Amino acid sequence: MLDSLLCEKHCDFIGILGNPVVISSLLDHMRGSKKEVDDIKLVAGVLVDCKTNDLNAKFNIPMYEQVEDMLKSHPEITMVFELSGDLSRVKCLRDILPAHITLVELPAARFFLKLQATDRLWIACKVDLMQTQALFRSVVDQLPEDILIIGPNGMIMDCNKHFSEFIGEDVKEIRGVDPLKYYEFLANACPLKNGIIDVKSMVKGKREELMFSEEDTEGKLNFYRIYIYPISDEQRGEVVQLVVMRRNITERTLMEQRVRQSERMATVGELATYVAHEIRNPLVAMGGFAKVLMNNISLDEDSRKKIGIIFEEAKRLETHLKDVLSFVRSHEVEITAFNLNDEAKSAVNLMALGCEEKGVEFELVLDQQNPVGKGGAEQIKQCLINLIINSMEAMPDGGVIRVSTGVTKDRVWLQVSDNGSGISAAKRDLIFDPFYSTKINGNGLGLSMVKKIMEDFGGEIEMVSRDGEGTTVTLLLTPSITVA
Repeated sequence: MLDSLLCEKHCDFIGILGNPVVISSLLDHMRGSKKEVDDIKLVAGVLVDCKTNDLNAKFNIPMYEQVEDMLKSHPEITMVFELSGDLSRVKCLRDILPAHITLVELPAARFFLKLQATDRLWIACKVDLMQTQALFRSVVDQLPEDILIIGPNGMIMDCNKHFSEFIGEDVKEIRGVDPLKYYEFLANACPLKNGIIDVKSMVKGKREELMFSEEDTEGKLNFYRIYIYPISDEQRGEVVQLVVMRRNITERTLMEQRVRQSERMATVGELATYVAHEIRNPLVAMGGFAKVLMNNISLDEDSRKKIGIIFEEAKRLETHLKDVLSFVRSHEVEITAFNLNDEAKSAVNLMALGCEEKGVEFELVLDQQNPVGKGGAEQIKQCLINLIINSMEAMPDGGVIRVSTGVTKDRVWLQVSDNGSGISAAKRDLIFDPFYSTKINGNGLGLSMVKKIMEDFGGEIEMVSRDGEGTTVTLLLTPSITVA
């Protein structure tokens, strides 16, 4: 039974022999570790050089006057620590201890106890290190940025959870991989050696930054900023690691673009005021005199045609001038509730004939919840018409335009999609800027006007496009009550 007990617990049961001071010190040491040692257990002791009342002291283990009494009461003992250092007592113990009990003399006992103390210290340090690592990993993994650590060989040493999920691979699979596999743009910011990032050639203490944009899986354009931090070994004085952080700055970039556009609009407003004052009156006069001359019967047909050209060009310039003035002037917009489905149907019906002549088909997909938004019905319909015209022009050989409505958690929306030529990422950054146009005869105010109207109503406009695969523009509005 004793053998099975020992095999089950894998534990050495120890008896100690020494004076009260030594035994008390040992027991205090064992208790002070605040951690039970799994492979040893003090079960009993024998007091030497003691007074009778020392046996009644509280040692938390049974104490005896004779070794024989201790062994008889505790047959599980497998080791006896002799802590007095008395050679005659050691010789006596050798004579009386059974063969299965190991005698540990004072020098060996001291070494054993120091070893146990060192082991406990190592365990405590390991636990503290693991807790620190867990805290660090928890913080880094919860950051919404991609974080890579590149080792001295130019390969990935580690990464955070956000990067792992973005790549779709386990962290263990990413370690040891060339970071250029995932981030080709690092080659523009880091020195290379044989096609691998040369970490040691990075400048100590010099942070590198770069910004780039890319399309996501839905074709939406996102903006990112990359930070590269060289980590140096202070003793060797050279860079040994790189920390690479990729941060999504799409929201901030779009906000900055809106601010820049507002500044441009202010400049355009001043220019438009000057144009209205200096050009419009002479232009109207030119058109009026041209019209009078066209009615002059004394002119031949050729002269009338030339004057007619002057008259038509004056009208065209006046139309452009009105567009510019309408765009930059502030209007008091009346915000009311309107049914998105009604305006979508109205815009499609209005454009259906012209689209049919150009070989363009319509798909009208209306939300059954009858979404109601806050804004101006006529202005929103004009936005839809502008978007439909753009889609028609993007499909000169015909195609399909899909006009749809819908509801999200905090928005209602109208959407115009086509399968035309699409818009490249480089042009998409400029497409909403006033006076920027990809058309030969375009004035660049169509999409700018749509965006301005949406912002006036507290809404937003989103564009998703891929070059050669079509474009989708979504008008997002604040919801009102639902119309049955």
